[in-house]
Amino acid sequence: MKKITILAITAFMVSFSSCSEDLLDQTPVNTITYDGNSTIKSASDMEAALNGMYSEFASADALATDGIVLGELISDNAFISRRNDGRFKITNTMTWTPSDTNNDFVIYNKLYDVVGMANLIINSDLEETDVVKGFKAQAYAARGIAFYYLASFYAANPTSGENQEYGIAIHTGEYNPNAYYGRSTVAETYAQIISDLENGISEYNESTVNKGYLSATASRLMLAKAYLTRGAAGDYQKAIQYADEALASNATITATELNSYFKGTTSGELNNQPETVFEINMSVITNPGVNRAISAFYDPYGAKNYLMFRADFINSISDDDARKALFTQENASENDDPKGYYVQKFTQTVDGTNFIGNVRVLRLTEAKFIKWEAMAKLGQGAAALAELNEFAAERGGAQYEGDALTAILAEKRIEFLGEGQRFHDLKRNNLGFVKTTNVEGNIADVPANSKYFFFPIPSSTLNLNRAMTQFPGWGN
Repeated sequence: MKKITILAITAFMVSFSSCSEDLLDQTPVNTITYDGNSTIKSASDMEAALNGMYSEFASADALATDGIVLGELISDNAFISRRNDGRFKITNTMTWTPSDTNNDFVIYNKLYDVVGMANLIINSDLEETDVVKGFKAQAYAARGIAFYYLASFYAANPTSGENQEYGIAIHTGEYNPNAYYGRSTVAETYAQIISDLENGISEYNESTVNKGYLSATASRLMLAKAYLTRGAAGDYQKAIQYADEALASNATITATELNSYFKGTTSGELNNQPETVFEINMSVITNPGVNRAISAFYDPYGAKNYLMFRADFINSISDDDARKALFTQENASENDDPKGYYVQKFTQTVDGTNFIGNVRVLRLTEAKFIKWEAMAKLGQGAAALAELNEFAAERGGAQYEGDALTAILAEKRIEFLGEGQRFHDLKRNNLGFVKTTNVEGNIADVPANSKYFFFPIPSSTLNLNRAMTQFPGWGN
C-alpha cells in the first residue's frame, strides 16, 4: 500500500493513494507533502513531482490497464470470457451504477490525480531554467491528456449537439481544500485541453529521455486528436496540420515490423521504438508479477486471461493481412460460444521476466488515421480513400470503396484492435454499436445517444462535492 501526499484535490474529491493492484507500487514523491505552502523548492523537487505524475498515469486504474480495456470492452470489439474471476464483469454486462462499490471506473480519480500533480508543477514559481521549462511542458501535456480522457469518458460529445453543458470539472490553479468545482461546458473543456496541449509543445521537450516521457510530438498527436474530436469551424484543418507535424518526427511502422513490435520477447524489441509516441515505462522493479498488468488480461496464459475479442470480426480479416498473425485462439476458453480470440499486443514475458513490457499509449500511425478522418469530414473523401487503400495494401489487407469515413473507421478497427481506440472512435462519430456475439446480460444494441457512452460520476464524488452534477440518465 502506498500513499502519495503531494496534494489532495478536494475540489474533485480524490486522494493520491493506490492499492496493491496498481502497476507501480512505489512512492517516488513521498518526501514532498503539501502543507499550505509551496511544495516545490528546487528542480529536483519538481522532477520528483513529475515522476509521481507519471506514476499515476501508470496505475492499473489509469492508462496502463483500465484506460485501454474500457476502450475495447465498451464497444463491439471485446468481451469478458466466462472463465473470468469477476473483474470487469459489470462492464461486460453493462450493469454498472454510480454507487456500485465494485465500479470498474476508478480511472476518474486517477486521472484527476494526474491533473493535481501537473497543477503543482505548472504553478510552481521556480526560476524558469531550461530544465524547469521542459518539466512544465511535460506537465502541460499530461494535464491536457488527462482532461482529454476524462472528457472522452465522462463528457458529452462536442459534435452531438446535445448536453453541451456537461463537460468535466476543470481546475488549473493552486490547491484549495475548501473549494468545490462543478462541470465546465463542453466548449470550455476542449478549449482547456487544446490550450494545455499547445503549451506541451516546447523546444525544451522536443526530445525526451525515452518514450515514457511526454515529448512535443506527443502533444502534437494529441492536439490532432482533440481538434478532430471537437470538430468546430477550422478544427479539421488543424487536425491535419498537427497530424502532419507529428508524422514528420519519424517513420511509421511497416507490416514486416508489426510482429516484432508487438510480440517481441526482449525490451530492445518492444520499448522505445520509433513508432511509439508515448508509453508507460515498466521495469522488473516496478511491476513484477502484478495481477492487473495489462498483459495479465491479454496474454493467453496471463493471470487474468479472460479479455477476448469477437471471432466473427477477426475471422472477417483477410488471411493475407499481416495483422492476422497478432490474433490467436490458443488456450481460449471452450465455455465461450463462440470461442474468442486473444490480441497479442501486450507481451507477458520480456527478457525472461513476467509483466515488464512497456505499455504503449500513443503510436504514430494514429496520426495517419486522424488526418484521413479529418480529410473525409472536409469533403476530401476520395483523396483520403486513396491514401487509406495504399496503407491497407501495405498491410496485406482488403481494399475499400464507397463512403470514405466508413472505410477509415473499418481499417482503423483492424489496425488498432486491442489498443483502446474503438469506444472513442464510435463516440466521436456519434455511432452506436451492436455486440454481435458473446452477449452477457440483456444489452447488445447500444445506440449513439445511449447513456453508456457517458460514464457516471462516482457517487462518492457527488456526495462530497455538491457543485458536481451527474450526467443525464444516471442517478446517484
